Amino acid sequence: MTDPLPYISPLNDDRTPPRAATGMDEASSLIDAAFRLERAVTRIGNGRLRPWNMTLSSYTALRIIADQPQLTLAQLARRCYARPQTMTRIVTQLENRGFVARGSHPESERALSLRVTDAGLAALAEMGAEVLKISDTLNATLGPEDIVAADQHLRRAALVVENELREMKRPEGDG
Repeated sequence: MTDPLPYISPLNDDRTPPRAATGMDEASSLIDAAFRLERAVTRIGNGRLRPWNMTLSSYTALRIIADQPQLTLAQLARRCYARPQTMTRIVTQLENRGFVARGSHPESERALSLRVTDAGLAALAEMGAEVLKISDTLNATLGPEDIVAADQHLRRAALVVENELREMKRPEGDG
């Protein structure tokens, strides 16, 4: 394993006080690290997908549709953690490239379902090797046990924060 890269705190620019003086606790540091990782993965993913004129968001949507055919646009938006308007734009771009087709949904007369075309499957196969290099890097750096533990902790934390968000959106008096 290579030497770990030093962690650079966003609050440490040699002009700010140390962490204790800024009030940044361990949870705040975790939030910063998660955000930083998400941004880094997005940037490297977008860079690796540039030869296909794809973004990591588009690739993710295409992969999810391939894994779960017959999804509606709303279901796909929820699985991609995207707004429906954003997902409509992404799916339209994928459809224009011939990667995705819309058709009638087997369970609803009003809904349309999405499926990946043969061209989409071929594109996924080509792009997959590049995108999976990100996973290879994390596996080599952290190891499977650490990744599984981090995944479980982050998912549990996400559920707690998402529940808090739902509580914030409830009108007063709803119990």
